[in-house]
Amino acid sequence: MRVAAGLLGAVFVLAAAVQWNDPDPVIWILGYLLAAGLSVAAAFGRVLFLPNLIATAIFSIWFLSLAASLLHADSAAFTSIQMQAPDHEKPREAIGLALCAGWTAALAWQARRGVRSR
Repeated sequence: MRVAAGLLGAVFVLAAAVQWNDPDPVIWILGYLLAAGLSVAAAFGRVLFLPNLIATAIFSIWFLSLAASLLHADSAAFTSIQMQAPDHEKPREAIGLALCAGWTAALAWQARRGVRSR
């Protein structure tokens, strides 16, 4: 679990770094850095229940605000690293939030169970 947490921590740092060209970069950078920080803590054996639970709630509510954009999203929104059209932004952001919510939920669940990382 520590290896996965370390890898995802690096992925979330990278996701934060590429937000500079976003129309609203600060909120996205902070969100991804939150997920990265919780991941790095888990990589070092500090899986924290309450912070991960709160982060899961934040990411989930934020995801729900963008989830409708996935219903009619063009598949081209997910086939390139670069954005191909302005209407691809919201579905791509929704996927990032779903990943953050899912991962922090997994960390909260692990902390709640009292599982020690190895």
